[in-house]
Amino acid sequence: MSQKIEIMKKLNIIIVIGLITTSIQAIGQQNSAKLSIDAIEERINQSKQPQIIDARSAAEFEQIHLKGAIVLNQDSAKSAEQINTLDKQKPVFVYAIGNARSAILAKRLKALGFNEVYELPGGIANWVGSGKPVEKSAKKELDLTTFHDLIAKEKLIIVEFGSKYCPGCIKMAPVADSAAAETGVKIVRIEVFDHTKLAHQLKIHAIPNIALYKDGALIWQKEGIFPKVEIAKAVKTGQAFSANLK
Repeated sequence: MSQKIEIMKKLNIIIVIGLITTSIQAIGQQNSAKLSIDAIEERINQSKQPQIIDARSAAEFEQIHLKGAIVLNQDSAKSAEQINTLDKQKPVFVYAIGNARSAILAKRLKALGFNEVYELPGGIANWVGSGKPVEKSAKKELDLTTFHDLIAKEKLIIVEFGSKYCPGCIKMAPVADSAAAETGVKIVRIEVFDHTKLAHQLKIHAIPNIALYKDGALIWQKEGIFPKVEIAKAVKTGQAFSANLK
């Protein structure tokens, strides 16, 4: 009888350990799960002193950043000092333009033992496109009416939405310029981090973002890095359509 009791005790201990392990794993999965942009904003607003880290450069931070954020110093020794001032038991929110630099930082923080690390999905570009609040240096904005007046002046016009600090935008700029020169179509550039309201109104959630307007109406748009031929093809299709209407 005593032997059965001992066996039962051991089984109960194994079950309890299993339940604890499962709970810990579930919490870990929850803490590492990706939240929506709205959920991130809600978590930040619920925190009295949210720990928000900007993984971009100081110049980018000065142009635009989330309220209460700190820019992580590019010097590794100084960045380590900054990270040491953070509370590992509280949520940390990290972001960059997209999710390239923030993913590296998030991985570093998790390795250092931070319990909850959240990346802004799509970075600050998506945050701006979603109409979330930011602090920025630019005071004047291009309003939607002025933008429509600008693009309506041309039968066909290429609009490149991007940023001077965006690596992908820097890469796409000569591609878009070449496509414009090849097709004889005018091109204009919009700095989305200076014109945040316009970016939200036009639903620009990621950069680089190339759009083609005909008679003031959007007829083609694509995000990311892609070859010149795609822009040229869209322009030529628009030109052919216009010619058929004559």
